[in-house]
Parts: sequence; C-alpha cells; structure tokens
Amino acid sequence: MNRIRQIILSLLLAGAAHAAPGVDVVMSSRFLVRGEQAKFEIVLRGGDYNDQIEPLKTPQIKNVDFHLLGSYPQRRPYENRQRPELSIPFVVSSFEVGNHVIPSMDVVVNGEALHTSPLEFRVLDDMSLTWSNATVGQEKIKYSAAFYALKDQPYLGEKQPVELKIYLPGDLMVVDWGIPDFERQGLSAWRFQPQPQIGRAQLLGRTCYAIPYPSTASTNQAGAATLGPASLTLQLQVASVQNFGRAYAQALKLNIPALTFQSKPLPPGAPEGFENAVGQFNMKVATGATDLHEGDPVTLEISVSGSGNLDALNPPKLLDADGWKIYDASSDERGEERRELSGEVIFRQFMRPLKLQKAIPPFKLVYFDPAKGSYETALSDAIPLNVLPSTAAGIMAAPPPALSMPLEEMTDILGVVNPNAALLSNKLRLPSWSWQIIPVLLALGLIAKIAMRHLAPRLHKDPAVLARHKEWREVENAPDQTFYRKAAHFIERWLGDRQDPMIDEVLKRRDESSFRQDRAESRVDRTERNRVLKQLRRLALPLVAVLLTLSGGRARAAEDAGKLFQDGRYSEAAKAWLDSGPYDQLSADTLYNIGDAAYRMGSAGEAALYYRRALARNSAHAESRQNLRFLERKFGSITIVRPDYEHQIARLPLGFWQGLVAASAWAVVLGLLVFPATRPGAGLRMGAIAAFVSAPLIAACGVLGWHYYPDDARFAPLKEQAVVVSDTATVRTDAARTAPKVIDAPAGSLCKLVSRSGDWAYVAFTNESRGWVPLVDIRPLVPETNPEAPKPRSTGGENNA
Repeated sequence: MNRIRQIILSLLLAGAAHAAPGVDVVMSSRFLVRGEQAKFEIVLRGGDYNDQIEPLKTPQIKNVDFHLLGSYPQRRPYENRQRPELSIPFVVSSFEVGNHVIPSMDVVVNGEALHTSPLEFRVLDDMSLTWSNATVGQEKIKYSAAFYALKDQPYLGEKQPVELKIYLPGDLMVVDWGIPDFERQGLSAWRFQPQPQIGRAQLLGRTCYAIPYPSTASTNQAGAATLGPASLTLQLQVASVQNFGRAYAQALKLNIPALTFQSKPLPPGAPEGFENAVGQFNMKVATGATDLHEGDPVTLEISVSGSGNLDALNPPKLLDADGWKIYDASSDERGEERRELSGEVIFRQFMRPLKLQKAIPPFKLVYFDPAKGSYETALSDAIPLNVLPSTAAGIMAAPPPALSMPLEEMTDILGVVNPNAALLSNKLRLPSWSWQIIPVLLALGLIAKIAMRHLAPRLHKDPAVLARHKEWREVENAPDQTFYRKAAHFIERWLGDRQDPMIDEVLKRRDESSFRQDRAESRVDRTERNRVLKQLRRLALPLVAVLLTLSGGRARAAEDAGKLFQDGRYSEAAKAWLDSGPYDQLSADTLYNIGDAAYRMGSAGEAALYYRRALARNSAHAESRQNLRFLERKFGSITIVRPDYEHQIARLPLGFWQGLVAASAWAVVLGLLVFPATRPGAGLRMGAIAAFVSAPLIAACGVLGWHYYPDDARFAPLKEQAVVVSDTATVRTDAARTAPKVIDAPAGSLCKLVSRSGDWAYVAFTNESRGWVPLVDIRPLVPETNPEAPKPRSTGGENNA
C-alpha cells in the first residue's frame, strides 16, 4: 500500500511541476544592423491556455525602440517541443551601434509574479559589413554572410548565443533557405536553422532580406576555437526566357568566413563539488511525500533553471549522504528548447533512508558564474521528514513476488573500453573457424593411423630441410674461433641471393679473422654474437619482423588516440583511430571507440554508424550493441525491432552457433574414423558412440541459435545498408527539397539504399516507408572507399562533449 501511495504522489508531483508555468525570453535575431527590426518574445512554458496574464508594463530602454506587437497572449508553435507555450511578442530596433540590454520584466500569471532574465543584443554598423559576389546564371548577386558572437573571449565551457546572419537582395525569389555546412574546432554548437520570421533591412540603397540562423556554442578547450568556415546553398526560383518565362530552381552557394574565439580557462581554486556547471543557475527540490515508513523510498524532483550549459549538467549532489541509499538520478528528455541558452532541466532522484531520519538534507550545485567570474554554490532547503518504524516485522512474511527483468536505464553511452585498440593483427585475432584446426589434426592423425595400419608407408623427410636445420645448429654452437666462418658458410649456402648490411658485415668479419695472416684470431663478444644470430633470424623471418614493427607503430598511434579522447579532443581522437591502419584491418574495438568519439562531439548518427560497423566486424561486440540500443531508444531511430530472446542469443557470437553445427559434424566424422583406426574393444569406440548420440542435440542447438541470431543482413545485404547520420533526415516523395514530406527519420535510423539520382538517394526503411533523402544525410554501412573521420554534423544535434 505504501508503494502504491508513493507512486501516486510521485505522479501528482510530476504533474504539478509540469502544470506550473515557467518564463523565458527569445529574440529572433541578436545581431541587427541599424534600423533593422527583430521580434522579441516573452515565452510562458508548461502552463495552461486559460492562465490569466495581467497587463505588462513595457520598459523604456535608452536608444532602443521597444513596443508590443499586437495583442497577447498568443499561441506559439511547438511542433518539436514537449509542452504548449504562450507568447507575448514585442518589436525591437535601434539606430545606436553597440550592445544593448532588454531588462528583466515581471509577468503576473494567475496572481504569481514571474521574472524574465535580461537579454543582450548587438547593433552593427551597416558600413562594417563585408560583401561578397555570387553568380546565378548570368546574374551577379551581392550578399553579406558572417558568424557573430556576443563574446570573443568566453570562458571554457561557457554557453553563449552565436548567429549566422545573411543579407540578400530583397527581389530574389528564395524557395529553400537551406542549412549551412560548417566546420568547427575546439567548440560545440547546435545546428544553425533559419528563423521563420524573415527580416528586412535597408542596405546599399535597396531593401535586403535579413536572414538569422541563431544557435548556441560553448568551447571545450582553452585557447583558440574556430567556428567555420561554412557554405550554404539556397534554392532560388528563376524565370527562363528560353522556356517562355517558366520558373525553375537554381542553386546559389554562399561562402561564410570563419569566426575565431579565444577561450579562457576557468580560474584555479574550484571548490569541492564543482564538476562542469558553467552559467547562472537556481535550484529547487520537491518531494511528493514526507511521511513514510523506514525502508520506503523517497522520490525527489530536482529542478535546475537558468542560463548556461544545462544539457551538460550532472545531477546536484546531496550535501550529507550519511544514512541514505542514493540511486543514480535520471533527467527528463528535453525538446527543441535545448538549443536555447536559458531553460530548465529536471532530475529524478530516488533515495532510501537506512535509518530514522528527520529531514532530507539539502542538495548542492557548485557552478562557475561567467558574469561574476567566480564560483558560486546553490543550496536547496532541507525538507522535513517523518520516518516511522517499519511495521513489516509484525506481519507474517510472505514469499516475495517475482519481479520482471530490469530494463537498461542508461542516460549516456558506455565509455571507451580499450583506448589502445588498433588493428586486428595487433591482438592476433584468429578467425572464428580456427578451432576447427584441432578436429582437422585429429582427423589427419586418425587417417594417418589408418594408413599406417593398413598401408604402412615409409615417410621420408626432405633432406634439404634436415641439412639446413643441422647447419643452423652448427652456427649456434660454433666456438668463437670458428663462429664467423660457420655463419658465413651458412649465408653463402642458404642466403646467397639476399642483400643486407648484416650479410656484408659477417662476410667481412670472416675475411678479417680467417684469411688474413697478419691478424690473430680473437674471442667474439657474447653481445656481438647474439646480435649476429638475431639479425640472421630476422633475415630468415622477414615477414614477422615487419609485422612486429608495424604493430608497434600502430600501438603507439592507438595510445595517442586514447590520450586525445581523454583530453576531450574527440574529433582528433576519431581521426587518429581511423588513421591507425587500413580500414579493413581495424578491430571492432577501434570502430567502437570512433563511435564513442562521434557521440561525444555531437554526431549521434555517425556514432550509430560506427557501432553498426563494429558489429559487422564482430557480431558479439557487447558494448557496441548496448550503445546502439541506447541511441536508438534515445533518438527514436527507425530500426529493426527484435524480441528479447534474440538479444540474449547475441550475447554469444554468431560464430559460436555456427561452430556448434560444425562441431556436431566433426563429431560424426571423427567417430566414423575411429572404428577403422582402432581394434575391436578399444576405449575410443565408446567415445565415438557417445559422439553419435550427442551430435544431433548439439546440431539442433546450433541451428536454432544460427537461425534466430539478430542478423541485419536479412533486412538488406550489408553493402546495401545505410545509416542516417544527420540529426533528422526528411524523407520526401521526390528528389527535391520542395517535394512533400513522407517522414522524418531520426539519427541512427537503418535503411536500404535502393537507387541514387544526383545528390539524392531512394531508400527503404525497416518500417516499410520509402522515399528520397539527400545523400549527405546518410552513410553506407560498408564504405566504398576509405571513410573520413566523423565530424560534428551541421544538421546534427548538440555536441555532447
């Protein structure tokens, strides 16, 4: 009964938290030229549409025109968000160059005052814009495109608004604004997506489009960080004179220069408990029940709001955990609001008192405030608690109910397991069928015994092999006075056609010690003797020496990649692992590490691709399969749905189940060979009879495991499979951006490549949906050429580094 009460109270707590409105501010563009207008919104999230909002008092801002836009509240589109939103819109403009701040405002909803955060924006001098030229057909077009950031010297990990701003002639007919393809180094950034509100500005004596692509970025290493360069392809509608004015689509490619930051390291002396929180945060802790019995769990909801790196936050820690059993906290999945600077993240924390407690201790969040340049601490209030003694002792104990198998509750991928993994040859991986060498040798032994028993042939060894081994032993055992003479004799007979400095050195030493009368023979130093013998062995086995040399170099490359990963330089680590050898020789561990690096740099689709490539290399790679399940569950990927028993079968490699079938066949073969190879009554014949009995059972087990093994090749051959690497790939009915949409395929979705047409691919998904996607949004599972290292996707999600 107590457990049911706890669940009901937890649900009520969660519902109450989501019913309470939160307030935020959003501006369509934070970088305006003089006279350009932008839309400013006060956004109410999580409330009800019947909330009563009292009239606002509009602030007066020096040198800024700030006024309401129509009536309010207005419904705000929330197609990709989790909860409905209300908006109070304003119009902002200014002719004063420099930074301006829209101050905090009070919004009274249902009698409760909510306070907005101040918002900073910048007014640019239109004379400072850099203009470039592009050509469409016979027409030259002037445009201005650049990245902007409010801070040129942010702190390490500080999240700030950045924006790609484009100015184009207003007489162009643009049918698709496109998504920029940009590079980045030393920072994490969300995708740059055009705003639905297209602004206008008077530039160069004409009306121009002002297209903002807002985003947020944070540096992940101290020192120089670069955003860009980038390219952006727009689709224009152009009238053709030859086709009697009929319009057709024409691509216009824009080039955007890079923007460089100088990231400052955080000040030394961080207090205990600081992990990675950078920004300005507030914290609230609530629970649904304060009266419970000893041993009952406590459900807490920890709400952290403010501005900063909310998506990278670790859960706040209990100030005093003595007497508590603490479970790992989980966070609510956030929607599109994650790309904004401000917001709220909610953690679910489960705790269990181990003794009688009077209160739930406060929670602590230590963060660095960039505005103050100092470390701050947010503390929640202690929550009074009434823990009653357990009454279970006085009740007759009943058998505990059988619980279902727990599901994975991962909130992040598994870490790198083997950072030094490189090539298959480094670990001397044997093929899956190598165990069959043992029954082959047994079978050959039995056949030989049969032959010896019935034919008794005389076997002779190769005289040349015997002679070579004999002379090599003579070189190893030769005394110092004749060592070089024996070694030279061996070289002239067996290595006479080889060219090597060691051969020349041995022959020269032989001539000096044996054929010159004016020199006395001397003893050979033991170290020198061993060096000569080692070099002669190297000449006898050159392939092994080369492999050892390459293995050492590749091992060093893998160690460097592991260090880069630990330092947070994920893009460089992925490239180092990929460059550690030929792609077809990379081990499953190496491909798994590349997938981890791709996920950490924000490319979830590339991570899923490399996890699948690792499974194609080794179907029993447990970490790749587990991380792939996590990604597919987190992003809702379109993939093959499998029952639980198939995942249990996959805990053993496919080669194991195939090996059972082969083992049963070998058991029959060896059993048949035992009888003619032995005399009647021999003990081996009893073993052969046991093999005949057990072989069908082993074969049946192997056939079932083989048949039900989760093999994606049944959906499509590996060479025809592809994975969605963009954050979301829009599947369309035709190979054109203006074609109707079929479905949105999330990152990591598996598809079959049916055909190609230019820059588009016709694909089929596992849910039987088909359509056209841009080739840049997918990658083949089996690369046609050496693949490039994963990079943060411009159409991907946030970098999780």
